Amino acid sequence: MDPYRSLVQFQDSLLDNFGCKFAIQIGVMYVLVKGLLEAILGLMKLSYCKKTLNIDGNACQTMMAVAGTPWAIKGALGVLSDAYPLFGWHKNSYIMMVSFVGTLAFTALAALPIKSAAMAGSLLFLVNMQVATCDLLCEGKYAEKMQEKYETGGAMVSYVWGCFQVGALLASLFVGPVADAYDPQIIFWFCIPLAASILVPTSLGYLSDERVPLDKRGLDWDLLNEHPYLVAFCLIMASVAFGNALIDLFFFDAHFWQMIYCVVSCVILSILAFRWLPPHLARCNFYMFISCVLYINISGAQDFWFTGDQKCVPGGPSFDYTYYNTYASLVGSITGWIGIVMFQAIMSDWNFRTLFWVTTLIQIIASMFDMVMIARLNIEWGISDKAAYMFGDAVIGNVVGMFGLMPMLVLTSKLVPKGLEATTYALLAGFQNFGGVVSSQIGIYATQYMGIETKEPCNFDNLNVLVLVCHCLLPLIAIPLTFLLIPNKKMTDSIIDENGAEILEDDAHLKNPA
Repeated sequence: MDPYRSLVQFQDSLLDNFGCKFAIQIGVMYVLVKGLLEAILGLMKLSYCKKTLNIDGNACQTMMAVAGTPWAIKGALGVLSDAYPLFGWHKNSYIMMVSFVGTLAFTALAALPIKSAAMAGSLLFLVNMQVATCDLLCEGKYAEKMQEKYETGGAMVSYVWGCFQVGALLASLFVGPVADAYDPQIIFWFCIPLAASILVPTSLGYLSDERVPLDKRGLDWDLLNEHPYLVAFCLIMASVAFGNALIDLFFFDAHFWQMIYCVVSCVILSILAFRWLPPHLARCNFYMFISCVLYINISGAQDFWFTGDQKCVPGGPSFDYTYYNTYASLVGSITGWIGIVMFQAIMSDWNFRTLFWVTTLIQIIASMFDMVMIARLNIEWGISDKAAYMFGDAVIGNVVGMFGLMPMLVLTSKLVPKGLEATTYALLAGFQNFGGVVSSQIGIYATQYMGIETKEPCNFDNLNVLVLVCHCLLPLIAIPLTFLLIPNKKMTDSIIDENGAEILEDDAHLKNPA
């Protein structure tokens, strides 16, 4: 088929079914805010920590754990917006409010001479609150419209994903070179209009959020009482995540107690999930959560090793930010697309368990390439650092991310009860994101415990042992857990019936296509 004609047909389908104004709203959200803005924050964090704040890897990782907290409270944000129409709007008012605050936070990050990691983490928390809230509410609106026109929902999903990829690609092109040539703090000036951009279409009503009549405003107690356990779980998880952020801020260097708080919180939330959520939903929710926890985040140590100068890492790769952020991100984007194509072409009818096994094993293999580089074996074998890095976790991880994300999305879509799609999606995403926070807190303490120092006098003697344990051995635990937590079904099978009850089948009748 002619590519131009296909593009025109796609555009016509999108605009005819969703409207030009709504397409603009979603485009601004996923190109400028979720795509460009979020990618900038992720790409500049290392250079901002090292060049602007002058902090070590553990402090940088702690700051980012605080900053990422809003992504763990998406369930509570969903409940709040559904139950209380702020100024009569379920979505518009919340988007306007958090976007105004986020724009002010970016202004402070750009203009103030901030040298405190705690202060920077607090402002980045507000920034992420904007991105996470806008993402949740726009996602809820386009999901609602997709249900009304389910036969054309694929066009909207493709549009959202394409917009996000365009934004992320644009960010990767300039963040690295700017961070090499200037103080990375200058990038925040560019972020201010991006953060404010969502205010324009939202204020013009492009989201199609209908205003609630005066006599129906106020807290919707019927909604809260209809699913009390689900609402309670979302609120408790949000409280736990906020608690972790406060502990990080006020006890910034107490990494052992930060880890203890997260581990205890994990146990409590997991018990509540099994008590309050439908069994099949609780099991899959716990697997997604624990698989994130088991892949311990030690980015503070690894990032500083890969980019450390020759004084800190003698004989090391000493990557500049142009290579580490720009080139690696571009290749990572390509491998991410390859992952999507491979998934659609080869794996779309595989067994859920097999897919999660493959994801885990590829993740481990990619981490082994990192270990080869840290041991400098690639140099002995005549492979340059820049070539070897392309096979490591930072790049191949994008393929792994696609292989892991796709079955999780499909599995979640097959598990959510009818009428609770948006809240359940937000809850599962929030719990999984909190797993990332827990992984980071454990990784920070593990880095400290292994005696790794990322500022002079640097010490990376035990980094390979840390990578082996955190990225190769612990993730293996997720494989046997699939037998207990993941249904032995293909991605094309139904998992629950129309009443939300699990469909039980004899495992012997299910074939593993892989």
